Amino acid sequence: MHIHANYSLKKRNTFHIDVQTRYLVEINKQSDIPTLRSDMKLSTLPWVIIGGGSNILLMNDLDKVVVTCAYKKIKVMKEDQDNIWLSVGAGMSWHELVQYTVEKGYWGLENLALIPGTVGAAPVQNIGAYGAEAQDTITRVQALNLFTGEREEFRHSECQFSYRTSIFKQHYVNKLLVHRVTIRLHKQHAGHPNLMYEPLKDAIQKHYPDANEITSKMVFDAVIKIREEKIPDPRIYGNAGSFFTNPVISESYFQKLVAEYPDIPHHKTLDNTYKIPAAWLIEHTQWQKGRKLKNAAISEKHALVLINSGNATGAEIVELSEAIQAEVDHKFGIHLEKEVIIMK
Repeated sequence: MHIHANYSLKKRNTFHIDVQTRYLVEINKQSDIPTLRSDMKLSTLPWVIIGGGSNILLMNDLDKVVVTCAYKKIKVMKEDQDNIWLSVGAGMSWHELVQYTVEKGYWGLENLALIPGTVGAAPVQNIGAYGAEAQDTITRVQALNLFTGEREEFRHSECQFSYRTSIFKQHYVNKLLVHRVTIRLHKQHAGHPNLMYEPLKDAIQKHYPDANEITSKMVFDAVIKIREEKIPDPRIYGNAGSFFTNPVISESYFQKLVAEYPDIPHHKTLDNTYKIPAAWLIEHTQWQKGRKLKNAAISEKHALVLINSGNATGAEIVELSEAIQAEVDHKFGIHLEKEVIIMK
């Protein structure tokens, strides 16, 4: 356990917003929480949770205790002929975990390469990309109650996973700190590539035209290449990846839209709704890629990525996002929901 007072969060959020928090606390084990709660200064302040800071936008200095999980160990829980179950500390970098599993030859996480943030954030946000989601491999989540210090365990069915959300994001915000996540992966001989996402399938065919067998490493490398082409490096231009979620609309409203915009891209879901790429909607308004508003801008690489183009404040990035939302709403009658969490 480490406690930092008057701590700058600039290096703890991928937008690089320069704000301070009253305290930053790094928790390793369950017993840390009762110890911290017994401190009069810490116990009287509000507590908030951050992981790698890759899905938050900070607005102001925080007169709070920012709590983060520093536990990073990987442990094999069990395995059989075809599968292996790993328990992973929530403080570990998500991409480092993906890289570790690929190097071992396991299948399951390769489509989620290069997603920033920590393992603990994965079930909270139900991160996803290229036809895969965190929920596809998660079997259990162990969390620590920030008020009592008690350990609480959730099976997959209890996590209420859905598109970019979970019970941890909806009902336990700043109440439960994810401490360990158990995932089930397939061993090399028992797995197969997930190539539901057409650009990924095309990339594999382009780069490995003569391959007799596709490996998880091939998929991993292809995903990294695609992401690097689409998403700016947050070390250069602060960003949180996709700022908005892709909206889902009813079949009747989709038919109205397609009558006016025959080329509108879409994905029909199992419940007969339609997912529309938010980037396409943005690109068909006045908010083109590269356009700036004060010190915030839309990335030149991808319309769904808002960037800190130079010493932006959280308020400037919110102002840009709200201008985009208003324009998309006005033109298409669709409200874009923020995927990024605004922290005040």
